Amino acid sequence: MKRDAYALRARTTVMSVLALTVISVGSPGNAQKYAGPLAPHVGAQLDYAFANRYGPDAEARVTFTNVNDNTIRIDYSSTRGLFVKREISVADREFAKTYVLGYSAKMPQAIPRATSLGISSTALLELRNTGHTQLRIVYDEKMSALDGKLTVKQKGIKIPLIIENQIQDVSVIQATGTFGSGTKSGTGEFFFADVKENPLLIQSTIQFSWEQEPRVERIVRVTAGASMKSAMEQSLATVRKYDVYGIHFDFDKATLRPSAKALIKDIALTLKNNPNWTLQINGHTDSIGTPDYNLKLSAQRADSVAKAIVKEGIKADRLTTSGFGATKPKDDNATLQGRALNRRVELLRTDK
Repeated sequence: MKRDAYALRARTTVMSVLALTVISVGSPGNAQKYAGPLAPHVGAQLDYAFANRYGPDAEARVTFTNVNDNTIRIDYSSTRGLFVKREISVADREFAKTYVLGYSAKMPQAIPRATSLGISSTALLELRNTGHTQLRIVYDEKMSALDGKLTVKQKGIKIPLIIENQIQDVSVIQATGTFGSGTKSGTGEFFFADVKENPLLIQSTIQFSWEQEPRVERIVRVTAGASMKSAMEQSLATVRKYDVYGIHFDFDKATLRPSAKALIKDIALTLKNNPNWTLQINGHTDSIGTPDYNLKLSAQRADSVAKAIVKEGIKADRLTTSGFGATKPKDDNATLQGRALNRRVELLRTDK
């Protein structure tokens, strides 16, 4: 079976995210202030891994393009070739009781009285205070919807999330959901960031009665949108290796997505700043697919990264490439999060 693209990253230290304060996007004058990578702000990015009836793990990225007191605008792109824009009302993020699952070019850019990135502040407070909240979910591009209810399963728990290149523990509320009835019904499990002003949906598994495969989605990486060059250069200078996160490829191919351009430029600039360095670029995958196929795909993707770096002005003889497939996992391939951690590109200094 073929498999999809890398979500590229490496496991470092586990830290608490409680010190990260998140802005209240509903408060006038605050929407443009940066108060941590989880807060909506221009340039911030959310990287997702997801699986559904169309196939195994794919990747997507949400980029915040405009944030003001009234509206949040995002770009959404996926390794399955989708690129759309969406506009989210700040007022809806505070009060709405409808959540839109997924993205489609046929959906409206603005969907009134609904949220897209997580539940509303009102819904989160009801979960905290009463243990349940009503929620309607929109589940397809025709804007079909099911009414239902979320019920708290656990409070005060934490799940790992890659934030600014480190794995940090995020406080979440775990809830179960039931929607619709009969032949048109669904059940789900949800993990919401326990932050009133920004209750992101970190992870979800939803099974609809008419679909064989569940819809599974997980935020695997959050970045502030700034260059990673400093961290990359420091790591290569000291421990002589660095795992690159966020390089995406077209589905089941070795073709780099446009979103990889900034990271490629960071690698090239790091090499320009250190002209005596040479690098080996190693590709890694998760365990989906056959071992031979994964080895081939990981090698092809490592080669694509090297060729892109050469186009940025680096001599080809400073780079070597290799593919390791799924032979060197960093986490459990049985989970969406673990597979995302295993899909990565590794940079190793080879100069003596």
